[in-house]
Amino acid sequence: MRSNMISRILLACLIALSAIPASRAQSFSPFILSGKASDLAVGDISFRTPELACRKVDAGVSFGKWMPGQLNYSAIQAGGFLAFSEGFGIRLDYRNNLYPEFPRIDENGNEKGTVKPSEQRIMAGVSLRLNDNIFIDVNGKYFSTAMDGASGSAFAGDVAVSYVKEGLTLGIKGADIGTKYTLDQAYSLPMRVLAGGSYDLDLAEKHGVTIGADLGYILPQEYKAFTAAVGTEYNFNRMVFARAGYHFSSAVAPRFASFGLGFAFKGIGLDAAYLLGPVTNAWTVSLRVNL
Repeated sequence: MRSNMISRILLACLIALSAIPASRAQSFSPFILSGKASDLAVGDISFRTPELACRKVDAGVSFGKWMPGQLNYSAIQAGGFLAFSEGFGIRLDYRNNLYPEFPRIDENGNEKGTVKPSEQRIMAGVSLRLNDNIFIDVNGKYFSTAMDGASGSAFAGDVAVSYVKEGLTLGIKGADIGTKYTLDQAYSLPMRVLAGGSYDLDLAEKHGVTIGADLGYILPQEYKAFTAAVGTEYNFNRMVFARAGYHFSSAVAPRFASFGLGFAFKGIGLDAAYLLGPVTNAWTVSLRVNL
């Protein structure tokens, strides 16, 4: 049957992407991780200094590959943040997941041609500064999938509240709260609740360290997964960056160790991250402008 064929293709794509348990692969959002190298390199921790608190412009493009030399799933991302004042900023972001061709499976389990899936996410958001220390970020997201003549979509949103003071950031976040994902049938998005923080420490005139960690829970009922992330970044004169981290999940989301390097000069930066997972590895590079 056609629905069985589409389900098999979707299952294969998501296993290739995330190396998660097969029983829950069809409900997994492939956009659960950041596409930015600077985030992935520190374990994709959720709470660093809010953009509105530290810069006026933060824009960039990223390109990454999962399982290089094998399935070669690719992710392209472009977007940015612009602060109009000390109390208000906007965010726009676009991401496209590009899969290789997969065998088309008929109702008897036989290969019959190929199919090439694609997935996209469009995100728009605002950042608000309520006072000297409290920041709120709200994002709206649209997800879409297309494969073998079938298509699906979903809407979701994020809400995060951060407290910032003297290098310390503490936050709580609800992520991917939205509709079910429809393709051949409806799948729930893995909604998340996260809490954590980070601390920026100046060790000397030209040396600084950032450390961060968070804990999370993925719902609804069919997921019931816990996540945790920890990461650190060392910088020399805000020009050279060395990063490392670890991201844990009891189910659904990826589990990996990560490390990376970054270089910045006069607002232009280049970052790279490499992820080591139990089944698949990945790498991402990003070109950014920070002002």
